[in-house]
Amino acid sequence: MPLADIDGVVFDMGGVLTVDPYAALRDYAVTLQIPEDTLVGHVRGSRFAEVETGALSMRDFLKFACRGVEGRFGVRVDIRLLAEALAAGQQVRPEMVELIGELVSNGVKVGLLTNNAKEARAWWASGVLPLEFFTAVVDSSDVGVRKPDPRIFVITADRLGCPPERVMFFDDTPENVAGAQAVGMIAELFTDPESCRRTCTGLGLIESSGATGQQKS
Repeated sequence: MPLADIDGVVFDMGGVLTVDPYAALRDYAVTLQIPEDTLVGHVRGSRFAEVETGALSMRDFLKFACRGVEGRFGVRVDIRLLAEALAAGQQVRPEMVELIGELVSNGVKVGLLTNNAKEARAWWASGVLPLEFFTAVVDSSDVGVRKPDPRIFVITADRLGCPPERVMFFDDTPENVAGAQAVGMIAELFTDPESCRRTCTGLGLIESSGATGQQKS
């Protein structure tokens, strides 16, 4: 695909720009001696979706999750440890920050599209991400809709200033990839930074050597 076909690249945050957001939740579940994906299931459930659209506070969700696990398995969940496990995924991948810098240097617009809690904004806006590189930042808890709802992809493309069919999107969740494709975006399931870099190189968005190369016209 020639360079001219892609004007912007949009990244998911959790599991793409940051490390696996669920690893610490699985570890805590093992500590509690409950099925490994129990806590992950809560975070992927409908109540957490309310957190991600701004309808429910994170604290109220944590209380709900603690009660649910305690009622089902008869084990006490420490709300502070659960909150820490959720926050443990807030570690930015330096390889992705480097990739973003190369894209911007080559004249490619870069966007961030995240399903997130409003309480997380202070963290990701604190300088851990190079927000000055992003043409568009779309947070589900701010706009009131979340991936994979097609509306949030349309919002993102509009803020990026690109038609959806000229946007490349990376996400680590198949449903979100499908949602992006439904509005015409070119979307790929993210597996690791190296594969993401190879895709960007193959599209002509960055140089294969990792150098920024010439500006995109």
